[in-house]
Amino acid sequence: MKIVGLYGGQDPDGLTAQYLKAVLAGASGAQTEFVDLNQYVIRPDLPGQENPVLDELESKLAAADVWVLGSPTYFGTVAGQFKQFFDCFRHRMVRMTHDADTLPGKYKDKHYVSVSSCFASGLDNTFTHQTDATFTMIDKAMSAAGIHKVAELVLPGTWGMTAVPAKKVAQAKAVGAKLTAKKRKDDETLKRYILLFGMIAVMALATMGIQQLLPWTTSGFWLRYASFVIIFFVLLACILHYMTFVRHHRR
Repeated sequence: MKIVGLYGGQDPDGLTAQYLKAVLAGASGAQTEFVDLNQYVIRPDLPGQENPVLDELESKLAAADVWVLGSPTYFGTVAGQFKQFFDCFRHRMVRMTHDADTLPGKYKDKHYVSVSSCFASGLDNTFTHQTDATFTMIDKAMSAAGIHKVAELVLPGTWGMTAVPAKKVAQAKAVGAKLTAKKRKDDETLKRYILLFGMIAVMALATMGIQQLLPWTTSGFWLRYASFVIIFFVLLACILHYMTFVRHHRR
């Protein structure tokens, strides 16, 4: 197995890079490589003139089974070098149809881990969501390319921090060890149906409980039905919002 760590921050020896390297260190038995995007002049391919730098990076990523993608969170999103790479590399990761649909390309069914950090404390990040956009950007690019997510790691409270805490290093190494474990089929259909069933069961119970607190919603079939639908919809919208936008790790 080969694992490549792709780092796009400003300091290849900084905290985020250390955190990423800890993941690689935990992947015992695997061939690992740390790639610092600062060492490359990244520009887009031109018509009839492809960028040899992108060719080199493409070969590294193609040879790897897992990508560990790391960038600090700057102004609420990924670092510029990291974003520049993905913008220029986009057409090599996905393919476009005549209807402008984006479909997975040659990297389909590979795996990735996302790593980021921020100055905000874990508690602050929980409420201000500073790292959300960073992970969302990575997830969107990887999802479009058909690459499966294994884990995400966040290192909050980096202001004044000089070294990654031992607990976080151990966490990163555990993720690295997971990468080299026996591969499992990337079919989580059953798991999703079970989660969906559990979510609906809990929401239905909560809806009925709310109806009991509002006596006027239990008089007459159609009033009970209408109130159930409205309450259920509100609860569903809240849960979907949480799962879609607020599900990233922040501590």
